[in-house]
Amino acid sequence: MFEWVQHQLTLLIASPLYPVWKLFNDGGTRYFWVYIVTGLVLTGLIYWRDKTAAPTARMLFDRQTWLSQSSKNDYFVVIISAMLRLTILSWAFLNHKVIATSVTSFLVWLGVEGHVNDGYAVALGLMLTVTLFIVDDFIRFFGHWLMHRIPELWEFHKVHHSAEHLNFATAERIHPAETIITTFLGALSIGTVNGVFIALFGDTLTVETVFGANIFLVAFNVFGGVLRHSPVWLSFGPTLERYFISPAMHQIHHSEKVEHFDKNMGGALAVWDRLFGTHYIPKGREVESFGIGEETRDFRSLGVIYLRPFARSHDMIKGRIARLIGERGKGSTQSPVA
Repeated sequence: MFEWVQHQLTLLIASPLYPVWKLFNDGGTRYFWVYIVTGLVLTGLIYWRDKTAAPTARMLFDRQTWLSQSSKNDYFVVIISAMLRLTILSWAFLNHKVIATSVTSFLVWLGVEGHVNDGYAVALGLMLTVTLFIVDDFIRFFGHWLMHRIPELWEFHKVHHSAEHLNFATAERIHPAETIITTFLGALSIGTVNGVFIALFGDTLTVETVFGANIFLVAFNVFGGVLRHSPVWLSFGPTLERYFISPAMHQIHHSEKVEHFDKNMGGALAVWDRLFGTHYIPKGREVESFGIGEETRDFRSLGVIYLRPFARSHDMIKGRIARLIGERGKGSTQSPVA
């Protein structure tokens, strides 16, 4: 028992450094140093070559962007999330390898079992890489779509949308409950795809990676992924934005304007938004401010950020149950029709 407590305390003390470790070592994180560097390069190009977007490039270096109360809360959330994830909530994060093993075992039990001909290994490895990217991107979109459509989940997702100023840390401004849900969905998608490929072709295929992340995810992030959560207006143009989510499109998603609500929920690919009717291509810079309206000010408090979603969602669930019981009660007391 003492050793367990000692281990937890060690993790707790070290956990604030975990985001820093990810910054320099994890190509899968949205604020990886390479993405920051390429984002700054793109910001410089926008400043020098695009007169209409140049003011937004300057805004990246404004005090408000990095030192407002909203921004400080971003940093607190990043650190607190790391502390929770590595300690008391570590049990809640499912490893995709568990899902892959289960899927493979089930398919083998059904009689599906194959192997890779060495001549096709490279092509199949590329196919696995593409499939993982597409499936994971759709699952991320669908989980995000559910967060906006289900009121109880929206209460948790509000934490992310309550940011008044976007900076690179805002990408990780996520309530722990939402993190658990999205991590589960990600593990489910990656584990299922891997499990199917292992059952069909064996376990010798390798995913094409750079910096330890899917090569297609890295490519997306290199071309401005970090600017999605920033004031820098970077549009890919209407043609490309039919297929890819640009930083400008994601800023539309964070806009306070009612006409922008629930738009552009995709991660990298815009095709899911087109299929679900949430696609919006901006006609120039339409965003004036970020947040969720008057309620935005409430989320300047860490207490509101962490506790209000639980209270609100609990009240909603309680109300649903009460209405359900009430409807059933009315149905049981109705007189039979003669």
